[in-house]
Amino acid sequence: MNRAWYLLLLMTIASTAATAETGIKTVVKLMEARYAVRHHGVPGLWLAKPFMIGSGVGGLKIAEFSSFRVPSQDSYVLKQQVAMSLGPEWHPFVEEWSKRDGDWSLIYTKTNDAKVSILIATSDGEDGFTVVQMDLSGKALRQWFDGPVERAKHQPAKDSRHLEAGGNSSTPGFHE
Repeated sequence: MNRAWYLLLLMTIASTAATAETGIKTVVKLMEARYAVRHHGVPGLWLAKPFMIGSGVGGLKIAEFSSFRVPSQDSYVLKQQVAMSLGPEWHPFVEEWSKRDGDWSLIYTKTNDAKVSILIATSDGEDGFTVVQMDLSGKALRQWFDGPVERAKHQPAKDSRHLEAGGNSSTPGFHE
């Protein structure tokens, strides 16, 4: 009875550890097992990490399968398997598909206490298959979303065709 209890405890700890480690490692393991390919990291990535201090971006991890392209007929099934392997704590955020080129990108998010983890999986003909994971603080996340809007509000509209014609628009930055 005592041995069975220890075995059950060990299995519980192992399954908890397995579910706790999701994200880029899970997707990389899925790709390597499914397609018998090996990933490689980005050489010199550690050189960029000191420049991220104070930016609100952390935990940057990149895995590349540079000479591998996901077969177009397999993209939908792979998308489902990625979602299942990541588990319920990861939520789909953005999906982008190009039927013409066969390129696609998936972005998943997971929220933790004061940060948001973002996982990006992308496949294109030139770069192969790439997976990126990073953690963003609330401040960095706001900058990502609000930055383009703020810059657009404060940037003067430039449309030489409209200015040469002497036109006037009631909506700044919008010209026909």
